[in-house]
Amino acid sequence: MKEKYTLTEDGFVGYWHPAGGHEGRAVIVFPGSGADYEMTRKGSEFLRKAGWSCLLVAFAGWDGLPEDPVLAPVEYAEKAVNVLKEAGYERIAMYGISAGAKFAITAASLILDVSLVIAASPFDYTTEAFKGTKALNQSTFSWRGEPLPYDPTVTLHRNIISVLFRTAFSKKYGMKRMLRGCYDENVQTEKARIKVENMHADFLMQCPGYDDCWPSDEAVPRMKKILKESGYPYRVQATVYEKGSHLLCGDLMAAPEYLKSMRKILQAEYTDQDACNKAREDSMKEALEFLKEWK
Repeated sequence: MKEKYTLTEDGFVGYWHPAGGHEGRAVIVFPGSGADYEMTRKGSEFLRKAGWSCLLVAFAGWDGLPEDPVLAPVEYAEKAVNVLKEAGYERIAMYGISAGAKFAITAASLILDVSLVIAASPFDYTTEAFKGTKALNQSTFSWRGEPLPYDPTVTLHRNIISVLFRTAFSKKYGMKRMLRGCYDENVQTEKARIKVENMHADFLMQCPGYDDCWPSDEAVPRMKKILKESGYPYRVQATVYEKGSHLLCGDLMAAPEYLKSMRKILQAEYTDQDACNKAREDSMKEALEFLKEWK
């Protein structure tokens, strides 16, 4: 394995962080929205400290990739899987928070060599790509050169200023739930749903009791129900952290300035940061326990 993988030489952007335990198994780590390499490394370091070798793989924002995912190829994940297999890693997991969780479940639904997925605050529909507040009329993800079906981001096709003003001053949302208010405007269609039932993987999904960013608190029980009804044959664990925030299952204590800034954006973090910190701690422990049971 190389320390660094580049788009030019390897077809994906990645950084390898080996650990001493769990021979033949590795975890691919995807960053959340806006998380650079260093933040992703710090946030996922709890995995490596527990002996899990990690390959950090970006789908946007790093090393020349677009800042926001626009037709981001799921092949980035496939190439990373193939690199690990060629290096002798027979069992491969994927882990992500927020947008990274959505990329992880998308990849695992298409790449059947993945045998375990940890998704913190995931959303199970492919949405429209955007740049700033401009809708791009494109999917966020692509596969085999074709855009994945997506649902339009409704608010970006309206007068965004009036939408944000209305959301910010509504009783339901307010300033610190504006993102959630925008996502709740979307109309979800079956064609854009990420088909998690196609995965061949043990699946741990986590969400807060109410997600201030996007409706992961609706996505997690929905995915659990779909998997149960489909007779999904792999291990499924769905946990709701009632007093947690969108930011679960990452060591954000290693990024205190970022955590401080999130108090200004997320209602849950503003209301009770101690409870949010406890939920993060518990969700990381749960992830490590789930990995221990990986057969």
